[in-house]
Amino acid sequence: MLLTVNLNLLTSERADALEMTADGNLKAVRREYTGFIGTIRRIWQAEGISGFFKGCIPNALRVAPGAAITFVVYEGLVDVLS
Repeated sequence: MLLTVNLNLLTSERADALEMTADGNLKAVRREYTGFIGTIRRIWQAEGISGFFKGCIPNALRVAPGAAITFVVYEGLVDVLS
């Protein structure tokens, strides 16, 4: 089986990575964030302190029901086994 890859790198800028598209082709992409310190600096400048906490409330809402069920089952088992 012959694997054919269409790779279009005829642009003047250097690509940081190659990305596979949905149709199976490779595409040269430039990453938005280049490193840890650069990412921290960029978030701080664009959004301030609240940028570091985005998603905390939705994540807590996602995790809370499972944690509550685990707590109730654990407490129930402790009562039954005691």
